[in-house]
Amino acid sequence: MPVISMLSPKGGVGKTTTSLILATVLASKGSSVVMIDADPNFPLSRWAAKDGKPDNIEVVPEIDEDEIISTIDAARKRADYVIVDLEGKASARATNALMMSHLALVPIQGSELDAMEAARAFKAIRNAGTARQRPLPFAAVLTRTPASTRLWPRDLKAVVGNLEDADVPMISTAIAERGAFRGLFSMGGTLDDMTAADVGSLDSAKANANAFAFDVVTLLKEGLGA
Repeated sequence: MPVISMLSPKGGVGKTTTSLILATVLASKGSSVVMIDADPNFPLSRWAAKDGKPDNIEVVPEIDEDEIISTIDAARKRADYVIVDLEGKASARATNALMMSHLALVPIQGSELDAMEAARAFKAIRNAGTARQRPLPFAAVLTRTPASTRLWPRDLKAVVGNLEDADVPMISTAIAERGAFRGLFSMGGTLDDMTAADVGSLDSAKANANAFAFDVVTLLKEGLGA
């Protein structure tokens, strides 16, 4: 089944949050999801230890760098989707995960530094495609943006323009800065478990998450030729 890898050389861009948003939306639609927690801090494993993890989401902490290929291979045989949350630094684990992937996503915040660091991820993705002798579909994901594009600052707009000029594909739906998304890690569970008393703008967060997941699945199907 499809393998989606999340990577970014720069920390703090929302990579793990993006992974969790995607996984919980897919699970809410009835799909089974295995999340491979390959971040040395194991943030997804900590989320999974809290109450509220859906039964159709499994989180596998990946400790051994040499086992990532077999871990992904086993996961895709028992789940509808596999999401790999990779560590930030370049490593054999990241390279091997990309070799096994059907889609790579690179979360980026709206700063020139983020964009420069993301360029390293795009290079790694292209190199993986060359090594396996077939291109690896990929896209940038804008994260922690103001909810309205009218409020996007100049530097964020500049990053978008630079990505477009470089012909870097982008997921159409940016992930907005939402308290509900942060709450996934502090409260556990999913957006569907939250109430308006827990976080503000919950309906908007759910709509944002669903739109993002729809865009990812659409891009994935295009890459698979579906």
